[in-house]
Amino acid sequence: MANRKYIPALSMKWLTPFYDSLVEGPMSFARIRRELLAGMGDLNGKRILDVGSGTGTMSMLIKQAYPGVDMVGLDGDPQILEIARSKAKELGLEIRFEQGMSFALPYPDASFDVVMTSMMLHHLTKEDKQKTAREMVRVLRPGGKLYGVDFAEPRGFLGKAIRPIARHFERVADNLDGFLPVMFRQAGFKDYAEISRYWFGGVATFQGSKS
Repeated sequence: MANRKYIPALSMKWLTPFYDSLVEGPMSFARIRRELLAGMGDLNGKRILDVGSGTGTMSMLIKQAYPGVDMVGLDGDPQILEIARSKAKELGLEIRFEQGMSFALPYPDASFDVVMTSMMLHHLTKEDKQKTAREMVRVLRPGGKLYGVDFAEPRGFLGKAIRPIARHFERVADNLDGFLPVMFRQAGFKDYAEISRYWFGGVATFQGSKS
């Protein structure tokens, strides 16, 4: 059961209501999400799954840019899902936010055109990261696309300098050791590639596709 310990978005449940104010501005996630969306192409008519959707910011950004998408957000935290639903309702956006775990996606095979994830994978154990990657392949249709952003093997002097410290936080060590590209390729994604780097090279956006 230790491997199934759930870690909230900011590690402590009492911080969840402050997630957007703490993350969107000071940590530059708004810019990262906009640039990730810009590289995803025309999404109208697509069925999209946001794995680890958190407060729903990325799901809403996509829905606002492409009203024709069928947008589904999945998260394991009921508290953060309520925040996401409230935000979507205020904006008049039709998005389904559902509870579930990334390593056991509650959806049929080949049921999405796009699967994405935003700063969620580093919360998982290595085993659950691998299961999540395989589940993402399973629910994607042939030719479906993967997009995401998370911690990655650092680049540059500063990024490498802080790596020994960052390794102690949560379950991020696998990411910092360069595990994500290996994991996604082993799961069956082809053409896996990084798109951009942020935070002194320690955070990467990435994409891939299902054969």
